[in-house]
Amino acid sequence: AAAAAAGRGAAGFDGFVSQEEQIVRIAQVQAMRDERVMELAEEVEMLRANVWESKRVQDLLCRERDDLRFKVESLESQHKTMNRVEHYENKFKEGMNMEYLKNVLLKYIETQDHDKLIPVLQTVLEFSPDERRRLEAARAKRTSLLAGFF
Repeated sequence: AAAAAAGRGAAGFDGFVSQEEQIVRIAQVQAMRDERVMELAEEVEMLRANVWESKRVQDLLCRERDDLRFKVESLESQHKTMNRVEHYENKFKEGMNMEYLKNVLLKYIETQDHDKLIPVLQTVLEFSPDERRRLEAARAKRTSLLAGFF
């Protein structure tokens, strides 16, 4: 009987676990649960910190996006203004050039001072080098024809 009791060992009589062993097992399970709860609490805290940091970064990015939108709108407005200024500037220059051209042409017709006015006309009308040569050739031809009459 003693050997049978020894064979049953810690299980006690007829396969029953003693109260002490049950308490030890319950304590071990509770300790594992407590440890897991601590791990989960740490994870929750870390996740909260990550969420807070993500919100902070999101706020910064939203502010930066809004600043960039404002800057883009400002640049677009400046671009439109510059285009308008260039347009009016070109119109003004064209008007001035036309007025100047008209005055030079009138002087050319009214006077015989063609030698001084032809370079001005070439500049105002932006003659190419080829056009300048053609004009000089025509002037030379006209001058030689006129010289033959006198």
